[in-house]
Formats: sequence, structure tokens, C-alpha cells
Amino acid sequence: MRRRLELCVGAWFFAVACGGGAPPPQVPESSARPSESENDPVETWSADSEKPSASESEDPGPKADANASESSAEPQFTETMSVDEAINAVPRGIERRNIDPETLGKPLQNLELYEPCKPGNARVKLRVAVWDGRAVGVDVATTPKNDKLAECVKGRVRELTWEKKVRSLNTIEYHF
Repeated sequence: MRRRLELCVGAWFFAVACGGGAPPPQVPESSARPSESENDPVETWSADSEKPSASESEDPGPKADANASESSAEPQFTETMSVDEAINAVPRGIERRNIDPETLGKPLQNLELYEPCKPGNARVKLRVAVWDGRAVGVDVATTPKNDKLAECVKGRVRELTWEKKVRSLNTIEYHF
């Protein structure tokens, strides 16, 4: 009797472990993801490519189409945006792809960049929003307060380009 009970319990565990789950969702071949570069582990999507989502495997209704167009909309940045304004310019639903702080801060660490601004002994605190390899929002605080120096540093930072280009907003703080 004990042996029979062990066999029943074993068969039940085997049945539970081996089956009954839903098959994985089928992704249509036409919505294949773009290939990734070997050197760039961050996944990037161009604004005109389609990103597969769970709602696409079902019958998408008008509400799904509105959400898809909203999440694929390109943010509109202006020349003089602050970091907070740049953050607010990015539509909700756009996928976030992070760049590590070391890579993001590297262009800001070249102190020769700031020499034309003549910072002298002033302390400068930068906060920069980067989108697709360029600064789209810049905040500068100086100690002692110097608006002319702050504007000069903003202009210099806006001229920078970052090697790592992702269509996502990343922010970095830097002090010198």
C-alpha cells in the first residue's frame, strides 16, 4: 500500500512538473527585432521601427493604436531646456535604456572644455540630460554665483557629443 501511494504521489509531481503550462507566445516574423551591435549591448530602436508588444499579438483596437503612436513619438527638445524640461519632453511609454555613469560622465571630465569660460576658483555643479549622444537639457550652478560663467559652461556642454548614442534620456551630475 505504501509503495502504491509513493507511485501516485510521484506520478502527480511528474505530471505537474511536465505539462499543463501555456505555450510561449508566437511572434510574427515581420516584427523581428533589429540586430544589435556586438560592441553595443544596449538595445536601440529607431523612431520608425516597430517594437513588438504584448498587445500586438492580440487584436489591436483603436486604444492600442493610440498608445503605440504615443510611445513611438520623438521628443521635441529646444536649445535652452533645463534637465527637468527635457525629462518632461519625453513621451510616456518610451523604453528606458541606461548608460552607465562612467561612460556618461566621460566627456564632462575634460577640464580643457571649460577653459574658455575662465572658471578660476569657482565651483561648478552640472546636471546634464543626454538623448541620442547630445545634451538636450543642462543645469549649471556656480559658487560663488556667476551667471556669465554658468551660461558659458552651458554653451560648452551643449556642443559636446557622446560616443554612446541611445534614443533614451539619461542624466548625469558632475562637479568641478
